[in-house]
Amino acid sequence: MAPEPPVPPAPEPPAPVIPEPPVPEFKGRRRAILDVVPSVPVTAAPRDVVLGIDLGTSWARAAVHHQGTLQLIPIGGAQALSSLLAVNEAGQLLVGEAARAEAERAPGHALPGLRRLLGVRARSPLMRALSGPLPFTLSTSPQGDASIDLHGRQFLLPELAAQFLRELKSAATTFLGHEAARTVLCVPAHFDDRQRAAMREAATLAGLEVLRILNAPSAAALAFGHGRGLARKRLLVVELGGGGLDVSVVQLTGDDLEVITTGGDPTLGGMDFDARIAEALATARQAQGLPRPEHPSDWVELLLAAETAKVALSEREEVSLSMPGGASPFVLTRQRLDTLTEDLVQRITLVVRQVLESSALTPQGLDEVLLLGSQGRAPLVRRGLEEALGVPVRTDVGAEHPAALGAALLGQGLLDAEKGKPGATVSEVLSVPVGVAERGGGLRRVLERDTRLPAEKTLVIPVAAGPLALALFQGPSLVAAENEYLGTLSLTLDRPGEAEVHFSLSQDGLLSLAVTLPGIKRQPVTLATHPPEDAEWETLLSRSPFEGEPGTRPGGLLSGLRKLFGRR
Repeated sequence: MAPEPPVPPAPEPPAPVIPEPPVPEFKGRRRAILDVVPSVPVTAAPRDVVLGIDLGTSWARAAVHHQGTLQLIPIGGAQALSSLLAVNEAGQLLVGEAARAEAERAPGHALPGLRRLLGVRARSPLMRALSGPLPFTLSTSPQGDASIDLHGRQFLLPELAAQFLRELKSAATTFLGHEAARTVLCVPAHFDDRQRAAMREAATLAGLEVLRILNAPSAAALAFGHGRGLARKRLLVVELGGGGLDVSVVQLTGDDLEVITTGGDPTLGGMDFDARIAEALATARQAQGLPRPEHPSDWVELLLAAETAKVALSEREEVSLSMPGGASPFVLTRQRLDTLTEDLVQRITLVVRQVLESSALTPQGLDEVLLLGSQGRAPLVRRGLEEALGVPVRTDVGAEHPAALGAALLGQGLLDAEKGKPGATVSEVLSVPVGVAERGGGLRRVLERDTRLPAEKTLVIPVAAGPLALALFQGPSLVAAENEYLGTLSLTLDRPGEAEVHFSLSQDGLLSLAVTLPGIKRQPVTLATHPPEDAEWETLLSRSPFEGEPGTRPGGLLSGLRKLFGRR
């Protein structure tokens, strides 16, 4: 998920290369984090391959495990596909280098950072919490999801994400010489049920069968440990990508990975650093008598320039940016960038410490600390983490993000398991709690964060005959309206007794529900996912079987729910 290299463009660094195995060990020299053989076209690859795909906010990559080696799939002569999407004058959607070329020609045609909004409702707490300007026009789909308006058409985010996945699948077909239609798909650890389902939907639209959804930090850690012979080594993985922050503590033994705890912040990523720089650029333009951006697309040029400057300052102390609209060049120093983003780094260190403390872990009890992701290369981020933790932080993963490689390794492990052979395994935990709304406005948690996956929990509810409604939310807050609304389970009971609601989580962190009602055997049920109108909320909440504390939120739950869906 590394961002585009600074201008002037330089070719993306090749994957680390080692000689053919066996690889000798040399005392006094640390091995590269990833030993990846060169990507050479496979002429006789078996058809039972599983692609590892990492659709990042800035870059997308695919990898495959073949004959004992991990290989990145070449894409148009490179090893990554730009996650930038653009639309030309004819209304044609462009991805990758074609999108970047269109963005250089007409910045207002570019759509950066789309993955961040995948599976997010148009009027959700997360949407409101995202900082900085959105460089495109959002609308609301009939299902309440965020969608993008382009040339008079409304595009759902899974449709747009499928464009990138099709490109990766096509590149894999060219590389392997036959179609590869199965995949292990990486997602940010902070993705909730709706976001994971949206990513799976995008893969289905692209003609891919998803064998497993894997958290990106887990995939990266699995790739890190591959071939290193680690035994019960505990790693802290901090992944600061373009779209958010993921923090995971994992334990590695060979190619077996167990997640101990995970957390993060979906509102804290490289795009938020870009937004700070873009705002400074807009202020500088205004000081020269030029207008501030008004339309969302007017921000694209400033945001792309901000990303370029940020990447350059990872290596240099100062960068000069050409300003659009005839303004004088803007000089940005690393010191000024540190000042603009110092509070963001403080938030990063706070989240990391909270994740450790929630599981009674200390930095001194870790064997390695890995800092990954495009924004993780910023000197201020690494320095802030080392000062907060008091231990060294490794950033020598290189430009090649290992998540796709780890996903490919797990994909091979799944194939091995089908044949009764040992292979790579990953045991995940739930990253975001799930609960039901109480009448007083609180959230009664049913499945806590760090619940081992797969999992099942049964909620037993004494009920009377008549209607019953449970509004489900997912998020860290104990106030229901401050979390993401998953949907409502509505039932009508013919007689009193006990209703059992069975919550099941798959290995992918996807939620399914079943109920056992008085006189009726267990049967699967689905949620009504469209947000109710204001007038319907009072009736819905009155049917909740759980009495919460009144005044959980100032103004009451109804006020909070109206804010949740953008109503006042």
